[in-house]
Amino acid sequence: MHVSSVWLWCGAVLLGALVASQFFQKPSRAFLWMLRGLVVGCLLMVVVDVIGSYLGFHLPVNPVTVLAAGFLGLPGLAALAVLHLWVLA
Repeated sequence: MHVSSVWLWCGAVLLGALVASQFFQKPSRAFLWMLRGLVVGCLLMVVVDVIGSYLGFHLPVNPVTVLAAGFLGLPGLAALAVLHLWVLA
């Protein structure tokens, strides 16, 4: 396995453990937290898509990108933009 994919899997496992631990402690609160993350992620993706349309930049909107933008906020959205530019450049 490549070193960067190992770090990616470690991050995914840690994020999954965080979500699972919150869900088992307080299920209704964890559900609202995830729902809020989805709504915020969708709104952030729409803002980036509207602003990016003027600059010729487009981030794909799918469950992974919306969850990353919602749970990680602006740093997650910035990371998605950098990854998108890095992969397509």
